[in-house]
Amino acid sequence: MEHSFSRSFQSPSLVSAALLLIVVSLVPSELKAQQFHGGKDYFDPIGLFLTWQQDPTTTMTIDWHIINEDRNILEFRERGTGTWSDPITARMIEFPFSDRTIQRVELTGLQPGTDYEFKFGESSKVYYFRTMPSDLSQPLRIAVGGDTMHRQKWMEKTARQAMKYDIDFVFIQGDLAYADGLSPEKQRQRDTQTPRAHNQWYSFFNAYKNTLITDDYRVVPMVVTIGNHEIRGGYYFRDDRRPDDPAYSDTDEWKKEVAPYFFRLFAMPGLPGYNVLDFGDYLSLLLLDTDHANPVENQVAWIRQTLAERSQVPHLIPGYHVPAYPSVRNYNDEVQKRVRELWVPEFEKGGVQLVFEAHDHAYKRTFPIRENEVRSNGIVYVGDGAWGTETREIASRQDYENWYIVKAASERHFILLTLHGTQRHMKMISSTGKVLDEYPETP
Repeated sequence: MEHSFSRSFQSPSLVSAALLLIVVSLVPSELKAQQFHGGKDYFDPIGLFLTWQQDPTTTMTIDWHIINEDRNILEFRERGTGTWSDPITARMIEFPFSDRTIQRVELTGLQPGTDYEFKFGESSKVYYFRTMPSDLSQPLRIAVGGDTMHRQKWMEKTARQAMKYDIDFVFIQGDLAYADGLSPEKQRQRDTQTPRAHNQWYSFFNAYKNTLITDDYRVVPMVVTIGNHEIRGGYYFRDDRRPDDPAYSDTDEWKKEVAPYFFRLFAMPGLPGYNVLDFGDYLSLLLLDTDHANPVENQVAWIRQTLAERSQVPHLIPGYHVPAYPSVRNYNDEVQKRVRELWVPEFEKGGVQLVFEAHDHAYKRTFPIRENEVRSNGIVYVGDGAWGTETREIASRQDYENWYIVKAASERHFILLTLHGTQRHMKMISSTGKVLDEYPETP
């Protein structure tokens, strides 16, 4: 954190401190990677983001953002030990429409349930992370949500509530920074109270760094899926919305062209835009794409095979953006209908019991549903993406009786998912700390 100085000039030391503050204040804010702390300079990257590409019990992927600094190495060690690793040189990745670059290191061969410190060479701030446990003999806590940021302060407010529960990681179902794949000058200004003079993604990563790091500098990882606001035009089939881009083709090149930030800023899910993340043998997250960079139908066979290969995993949890069972939008909208017709039967045959959705900017929990009917052995669908956005009135875009929703609310929120052994428990908490819902009612 930056330390402020008194404006009193009663001693030479205070004069020197004040002059130093003036000099530092003249440096553009985006270049203040060096901060003054405790009488000495140290390096602290302007952006930091942790996620996984492989098993979270033994790996960690660390991204940090720099501008022209020679800070492309990372060292780590088990927390509390004395010897740092040999320096690891990061892979440099372009940050689109920016003079920032992303430095990325993936650490592998780690021990489960262990704290590791990391730093960026000499005179660097030291952070730490913890690997996920080898089993669920102790509770694992996940903050789940979607649609994270119309306004940075809203994203931060919900995140601060989540951090009160000692969460292990965050799982977001798309629509992250609302930059729409556009250069900064073309991005829509959604926060009219706080004019934005830079890339919306800067605000996203500022919010992450401001709130998802504990007071003792533990960085909480985040896993994301793609949403319509990560891609120019929103959906692969909307070529009419992006006349200056090439027409849709099922290629990595096309995806990186129309979703330039998503496929560079986030190591996971990576290309083609959907993936599975396996936590040991106890949890598998299916990260899916609801017609944004990949057609829904192109993922059906992959979903079927992925679930079949994990039939012994007790927690199989798909997450994606556009809901099969919407709380606000029309039940028969095109993408919603295709998800129900093509993916839901695979979920039912594959042993899924819980699904996370987003997109509608409200909270919802469905009855257990199987074969499009309320049944005790059905799947519960939870969403609907209102971590840091304007909320919408429940059923405001529907013209029918909503038969599938048991609980709904137009409030910003996150879902606290706790896994313990084979048991699951959810507590739905608003950005003000109010409990909106709980399922089951007793853990």
